[in-house]
Amino acid sequence: MVKSKKWYLTVFMVLCILLCLCGCSPSETNKHNHNFSAEEVVSPTCTKEGYTKFTCTACGFKVWGDYVPALQNGGHVYVDCVCIECSDFLINEAADTVALKYTKATDENGNNIYEVTGVTADSEYIKIPSTYNGVPVTKIADEAFGNLLDLKHVIIPESIVSVGNAAFKDCFNLISVTILGNELSMDNDVFWNCYNLKSISFSSIREINDYAFVGCESIENVILSDDITVIGIHTFGDCYKLKSITIPISVKEILHGAFWNCYNLKDIFYKGTIEQWHTINKEKGEYTNTNKDASWDAYTGNYTVHCIDGDITKNQTNL
Repeated sequence: MVKSKKWYLTVFMVLCILLCLCGCSPSETNKHNHNFSAEEVVSPTCTKEGYTKFTCTACGFKVWGDYVPALQNGGHVYVDCVCIECSDFLINEAADTVALKYTKATDENGNNIYEVTGVTADSEYIKIPSTYNGVPVTKIADEAFGNLLDLKHVIIPESIVSVGNAAFKDCFNLISVTILGNELSMDNDVFWNCYNLKSISFSSIREINDYAFVGCESIENVILSDDITVIGIHTFGDCYKLKSITIPISVKEILHGAFWNCYNLKDIFYKGTIEQWHTINKEKGEYTNTNKDASWDAYTGNYTVHCIDGDITKNQTNL
C-alpha cells in the first residue's frame, strides 16, 4: 500500500513538471516565454500611487509594474467639490446648501431673521447662505447639525453671529470650518468630539463657552482672537495633538480644565508681559469625587509661556 502511494505521488510530480515545461509561467518571465501587453494604466492620485497592469496574451498571467508615486499636489478626484480620496475641499466653488431647515425669529432689535435648524439631506459639506427668502440668516440653532457623520466641511457666512449649544457635536468626520465673518460667538459643546477637525478660523470667534472643542483630537495650533476674555471650562479638553496656542492680552480668566489632557502642549504664546500673564485668573483645584487635578493646565505637556518680555516654564506659571 505504501509503495502504491509513492508511485502515485511520483506520477503526479512528473505531470506537474511537464506542464510547467510546456507552458509559460511566472518563473519563466525572465526567459521571455510570456508575451505581456499593457491591459490597464491607472494614474496616480493625491493619496494612491499609479501603476500599469500587464497581461500575458498567451496564458493570461498578470503582473503589475511601472509604479508612479502618489502626487503631493494635485491628483484630486472631486465629487461635488470634495475629493473622494483625501477630502480636499474646493471652497471657492462650493454652492450654497439648499437642503437646510429654518425657523423664523426676531433679533434683539425686533428685526426678522432666520435661524438654521438642521438639514433635510446628508452632504459632505454645508455652506450656509447669508439670506433665506430675502431675510438674514443670523443663527445656528442648538444641535442643528449634531451627529452628521457624512459632514466634512462647513462654511459659515458673515451674517451668522451665534452658534448654539452642541451645534456640531459628534460630527466625527468634520475636517474644516471656515468662518467668513469676524463677530461669531459660540455656546457650550459646539464641536464636542469632532475628532477629525483640523482647521477652523479661531481668529473670527469672539466668544467661546465651556466644552466648545472637547475631544477635537486633530487640532494642533490655535490662535485666539484679540476679543476673547475667558477661556472656558474644558474648552480644549482632550485635544491631544494641540501643540501651541496664542492667547491675547484681552483674556482675564482661564477656567478649570481648559487644557485638560493636552499632553502635547509645548508652547503658549502670550501677547502681553510676564506681569500681565500672572494677573490672569487661572483656576486650580481637584474634582472632589475623583481627586483628579482640575486645574486649568491639568495633565498638559511641559509647556513654556512665551511673553513679549521673556519666557516662563510650566512650574513657574502658577506661582
